[in-house]
Amino acid sequence: MPSLWISTFPLYILPLYLLWRKLHLWLAMRQAGCSPPISYKHTDPFLGTDLLSKKSAASQNGDARAIDQSIFKTYGKTVRTTLLGKNYFLTMDSQNMQTILAPSVEKFGNEPMNREACRPFLGDGIITTDGALWKRSRQLIIPLFTRAQISELSTFSGHVERMLERVPCDGEVVDMQPLLKMLFLDSSTEFIFGRSANALKTDSQAEGSVAERLPVAFDDALSGMRKRFMLPRVVLWIMPRDRKWLEKCAEVHAIIDGFIEEEMELQKREKVASESSTPYRYVLLRELVKITDDKLFIRNELLNIFFPARDTAGVLTGNVIFLLARHPHVWKKLRTEVLEIGQKSLSFELLKSMKYLHAVINETLRILAPVDGSWKTCLAPCVLPQGGGPKGDKPILLQSGDQVELVFGAMHKDPMIWGEDAEDFVPERWEGRKQNWEYIPFMGGRRICPAQQNVLTDVAFVLVRLLQKFEGCENRDECVEHVDAQVFTKESRNGVKVAFTLA
Repeated sequence: MPSLWISTFPLYILPLYLLWRKLHLWLAMRQAGCSPPISYKHTDPFLGTDLLSKKSAASQNGDARAIDQSIFKTYGKTVRTTLLGKNYFLTMDSQNMQTILAPSVEKFGNEPMNREACRPFLGDGIITTDGALWKRSRQLIIPLFTRAQISELSTFSGHVERMLERVPCDGEVVDMQPLLKMLFLDSSTEFIFGRSANALKTDSQAEGSVAERLPVAFDDALSGMRKRFMLPRVVLWIMPRDRKWLEKCAEVHAIIDGFIEEEMELQKREKVASESSTPYRYVLLRELVKITDDKLFIRNELLNIFFPARDTAGVLTGNVIFLLARHPHVWKKLRTEVLEIGQKSLSFELLKSMKYLHAVINETLRILAPVDGSWKTCLAPCVLPQGGGPKGDKPILLQSGDQVELVFGAMHKDPMIWGEDAEDFVPERWEGRKQNWEYIPFMGGRRICPAQQNVLTDVAFVLVRLLQKFEGCENRDECVEHVDAQVFTKESRNGVKVAFTLA
């Protein structure tokens, strides 16, 4: 009899634990003055794998956000789902996002979601850490994005001109996506590592060169990291390591380590890392080598910046061209503004003054932002103002360990904010419109993207040079709709196939 009781005892523990947990949550919610959140109706209510399968299928079909949009349409702007017994909240509510990113920022972190999935590749840095480690990383990179640094466009201009030389002028079809990736590979390697990959130079793609190896290995490593990011964290703890993925990570690490070793040798020889013949530029690798000889620390910091720097501006520029090619009247109106500046030098101030240009960029960020969501982990109990009660207009309580995804891409297409034409590309909607928490393509609050102005300036520069050189830009892709590629950024699976005509 005792042995029977002992053998069946575990069967009683789980129900009792779940009952205790439910009662504890109810009491905490009542004490905080909150209502039960609106919950997604799973066909698999405990594991929640039904929703995971739907999202995976939607991503493979080229519309990764289709399921989220459907959930919001059915349930409201904030919804609780479940996965392997954990709470996962989805929100497109601006008040909830503002609460998470500003007044309650200390109660939410990136590290629990990002570190396990990304650490084998990126290590500890601004993307994967919270607290003191994050603050240290941010202090190191802030000088990269000062006004003086962003305003120095002469080096970037050289890369842009090399790209323009490779764009056909006779109406021949060109896929701008790979050209833009090469452009921003060259630019980002120069301002992060102090030396360009020179991918746009015709003699740089030799087998075994950095320009040939780095993009391929980096993309493969990112692909594997994305797969890990999509999995529940408990699965990462028990699944075997992917050897092929780790080999790609190691290949990228070896290339970056080569940059580090070269810089260390250079500083040993010269005793100083300044360039007296040119204006001073803050190069992250150079400054890191000055303060430490810890190669792993340096590599991690570099990768955490190189990852977004290489892709974000290039994908955004490609998305702008993608939309302009499908809206010739916008191209024509934008070109009129560009021609009005004549032969003036393209300075930071001049680019920032071009209102319609920035309306076009803002509108692209609204409907085709390179990044349209962000995961956060609740680190301490927190009340969000929306999502509870039958109508979703009552406050809800998030507990430590709950996950929440800020789906600002859905908020950016909310008809209640943007009108019935919210899905349409209409740059004119930005005339006289002020930005607030209903539009956060670069996030907001303390963890706003520090490279925001740098990205906007570079994208504006490339677009102006294209509009100065070419009179027309026409779509040459049989697929008119945007189909998402399965990567971290929201880029076109079919590329950006267009044809330009000379002015």
